[in-house]
Amino acid sequence: MARIWVRWNGASWEGEEVFMTDQLVAISFANKGGFRFLLGAVYGHNDRRLQEALWQDIIRLSILAVHRHLPLLIMGDFNATLYRGEKLGGRPVPDQILSDFQSCLLQSGLRGLERVGHIWTWHNKAVVSRVACQLDRALGNSDWFRLFLSAVAEGLPAGTSDHSSILVRFVESPRWRARPFRYDNSWFLSPGYEETVAGGLCQDVVGTAQFCMVHRLKKTKRAIRDWVRALPRTSLQEKEAELRDLQSDLQGDMMSGEMAAREKKMAAEVNTLRLQQEISAAQRAKCSWLKDGDRCTKFFYDVIRARQHRNCIQRLLGRDGRLVTDQVAIQEEAVRFYYELYHQTDYPTVFPQLTTKTLITEYGNSLLMAPIRMAEVEEIVMQADASKSPGPDGFSSSFYKRHWGVLKAQVLEAVQEFFETGKFLKELNHTFLTLVPKKEGATSLADFRPIACCNYLYKIITHLMCRRMEDAMQGLVSWNQAAFIKGRSIAEHSLLAHEMIQEFHKPGGMKACVKLDLRKAYDTVNRDFLCHLMGAMGFSETWVDRVRECITSPTFSVLIQGIPYGFFGSSRGLRQGDPLSPYLFTLVMEYFTCLMDIAMHR
Repeated sequence: MARIWVRWNGASWEGEEVFMTDQLVAISFANKGGFRFLLGAVYGHNDRRLQEALWQDIIRLSILAVHRHLPLLIMGDFNATLYRGEKLGGRPVPDQILSDFQSCLLQSGLRGLERVGHIWTWHNKAVVSRVACQLDRALGNSDWFRLFLSAVAEGLPAGTSDHSSILVRFVESPRWRARPFRYDNSWFLSPGYEETVAGGLCQDVVGTAQFCMVHRLKKTKRAIRDWVRALPRTSLQEKEAELRDLQSDLQGDMMSGEMAAREKKMAAEVNTLRLQQEISAAQRAKCSWLKDGDRCTKFFYDVIRARQHRNCIQRLLGRDGRLVTDQVAIQEEAVRFYYELYHQTDYPTVFPQLTTKTLITEYGNSLLMAPIRMAEVEEIVMQADASKSPGPDGFSSSFYKRHWGVLKAQVLEAVQEFFETGKFLKELNHTFLTLVPKKEGATSLADFRPIACCNYLYKIITHLMCRRMEDAMQGLVSWNQAAFIKGRSIAEHSLLAHEMIQEFHKPGGMKACVKLDLRKAYDTVNRDFLCHLMGAMGFSETWVDRVRECITSPTFSVLIQGIPYGFFGSSRGLRQGDPLSPYLFTLVMEYFTCLMDIAMHR
């Protein structure tokens, strides 16, 4: 009897066998509309020696899909786990078995569809000594995710079987809404770019330095949008086809100077379009580790689709515990959650006299209050990572670098204005919250990390503050904290902790080991306490006021599928993504260290 059965609706689909083994059946499907895809139906052996043949079959099918330029879906019972966390109970899965499966997916370019429903797709039905595994799954290639980014693999109730069925479900895409402006690093290669930007940045605006800077950027944004809409929509594929046709014609008249000139011009246009495509894709892929080499456009787009798939929020647990799948409800739930998270309703406003180990020196305070110099600002801008996401205004560090000759005087004036007045323009400190899942299949908002995308002008200011705090905090923070302190390495503390645990079992006195996990540590910091603590540590009142302005003035919108929703302020927390936050959190933890030392010596 056959191990694998594949059935389909013949009225809608035509299926053709590609190849068949005892562990995988590969079928090419086509519907009446002309859409084609490859399906691999899997029923794997549980013997590792036989599983090796399945991994080779999967790689073979994935290569075939690449050659045919077809989306590929492989699903079924693989009888193998991919990671240690995919098995509960019983003996651990040997590392080599995990490695074989992981290597197969790496070579084939496949990745799993998001799991929903019953994720533990097999269990031994035992009352005691229970074992459960994630053996059944669905995998797709990059062409599959390009077309079906929102598809999920839903585990159905097992009923009387020991396996859950897997249903690939296509979630309805959210209603279209215009995405916010994002500066594209490749635009400078298009004709008319420099004139468009110069026209916006050089307009006369009356007001404070920050006001003038923000409003010139707004005018530049509008000018760029109009310019982009007016650009001719010529695709790279069309231009390459034109070049091939021209070169074919040239074969019949190789001595034609006119055709040779046209070929040269068209080849330059093709190269420009290729470069634009690569620059734009590299910016969106954010592969900062990849600096030079051949064109990697396909790789970049694969990375983009993988990130989009990972960060796409299709379902959330509501406050009542029910699963929410409607996009409007998801947006409302996310805005409500972060509004409540960043608002503290019951907290002390009067704090006791704080005791700290050391105080910042007078020299340290003088470093903080030193005048802002152009060289200092320019160094920060030129060293910035151009692949970082922009803030709500849409302008990344790449834009500032490219137009630094025009912008530097305006930026310096706006920065100096903040350090003199200690106040931000409201628009300057608006923030987009990008939700990054901490684990696969996250449905609770507590399992997402809110990364703050701040405007780059704000980040220039806070980078300046960080550089000054780096030097001032040298003698202020205990040696048990190494992160973000110049001259210290957190790796040393990891090695020290490892050595201590290794020696822990040896006799010789009473010992205790405590591992603390601070829930939503950044998001729940009491800002009034932080400012009170900085005063107790000897920071000047002017510097504390500047820090207070940075952490209390932001407003927020939450990005869902790349689109901002909501607009609200906050009364507590530090932003993950704000350059200043790690240094401020280090100060909070320094007071925790002081409390631990006091308790230890009592």
